[in-house]
Amino acid sequence: MEILEVGGSKYLKISWRRLEELVEALAEKIVASSYTPDVLVGILRGGATVAHLLSDVLGLYRIYPIGCSSYVDVGKKKELKIYSPLAIKDLSGKRVLVVDDVADDGGTLKGVVEFEILPRNPLEVKTATLHMKPWCRFKPDYYVETTDAWIIYPWERHEVVRQVAKKFIEDLGWERGLAELAEILGKEVKETEKLIALQKE
Repeated sequence: MEILEVGGSKYLKISWRRLEELVEALAEKIVASSYTPDVLVGILRGGATVAHLLSDVLGLYRIYPIGCSSYVDVGKKKELKIYSPLAIKDLSGKRVLVVDDVADDGGTLKGVVEFEILPRNPLEVKTATLHMKPWCRFKPDYYVETTDAWIIYPWERHEVVRQVAKKFIEDLGWERGLAELAEILGKEVKETEKLIALQKE
């Protein structure tokens, strides 16, 4: 894992290629455990993307999204809020796999399982993520890697750059900070500079 350290914070950038490798590794763990879910529940936003890719690898096509949020900024959490509840009302007799991108403290997974899945009477529930943080209290049943870095997934490059641009430039200086931001975005430095200028307007 290639970690970038800026001002005491660690960042791990995940490419689409690496993401696919992680999803395939996660699928292998699920298959090896002999757990065959009937329903995948993807936690928006990142978990829904992972669930979609996982469904393709596993050949399981019943996916339901659930919308919730718990982050307000890089490394800052707030209370779990479910803004889009699970659409399916009854999970009786169904084996469910709840999917997210990362288990930080595990609060999101725990909340979704307790308040959205279990009340719908599933036969069995398991959880899966690509990453888990070392301090996670509600550990997923399946995960691929542990990291204490802030993970930059490919579907949130612009969001992360909006959050960290000021910090990167202050801590690394204009040229290097801009170069690292361009690397995160996968764009040329001049194009990145224009995007950052637009954000300030």
